Amino acid sequence: MELKIFYNLKLLLLITLFGLAGKCTYAQDKFGGRIFENHTRIALGGIVVENLRSHEKTLSDANGIFIIGAKVSDLLLFSATAYQNDTLYIANLNYLYVFLNLRSRNLNEVKVTQSEIKTGRLTLPETTGPLNSKTVLYQTDDAVKNNVGGVKIMLNDSKGYQNKKLKNQQIGIDEAEKDRIAKIFSPENIQQYVPIKGQELQNFIILYTPDLKTYNSSGFNLILYLSSSYKAFCNIPVEKRQSADFLKIGGK
Repeated sequence: MELKIFYNLKLLLLITLFGLAGKCTYAQDKFGGRIFENHTRIALGGIVVENLRSHEKTLSDANGIFIIGAKVSDLLLFSATAYQNDTLYIANLNYLYVFLNLRSRNLNEVKVTQSEIKTGRLTLPETTGPLNSKTVLYQTDDAVKNNVGGVKIMLNDSKGYQNKKLKNQQIGIDEAEKDRIAKIFSPENIQQYVPIKGQELQNFIILYTPDLKTYNSSGFNLILYLSSSYKAFCNIPVEKRQSADFLKIGGK
């Protein structure tokens, strides 16, 4: 009986420890990025970022930068009074640029003059869908665009809007990745790994800074890449490696 109680207590202790370990692991993962207004590319501060799984919240700083606890497959909600809410599924924990759209503004006051009332040339505003798509328009004649009754249905452009949004986000991701690679392959950093400096170091960086596809490949290892690149670089004659016209030489 005592042995059974001891076994149950041991099992309960293990389950508790595993549960605590899981919570600690969750808290250790961080996801960061920067938030911009979609059209102006101005950084947005004060945007509320919420992890819908853990309900953790944070605010973007004056430069639009945010950091929040998250894991792959979590869903983040970005919200603010002046901007349309948006959600983001976390596919990986790479640094990400997020673009938000302004909410629809109130219509300006319309002033109708006496002459417009007499001539009857008032026109109806376009009817748009939730994504500003022109889903319903009034039929008009071809001559002077007067309304002739009835409506014509147009295909919703939500797919095009989403594709444009995804494209803009991908551009932001690529730019962030390029900035990160540029920092890694800066002279201050690279000279810690290869025994060269000055013009020769600049030429090495120009020749061997990897593109996005190479850097993000699953087998990429910075130390191995720099080692093999330096060996290849040493096969170039010294006078060429140290030349200020290295780009011209490399282009031949």
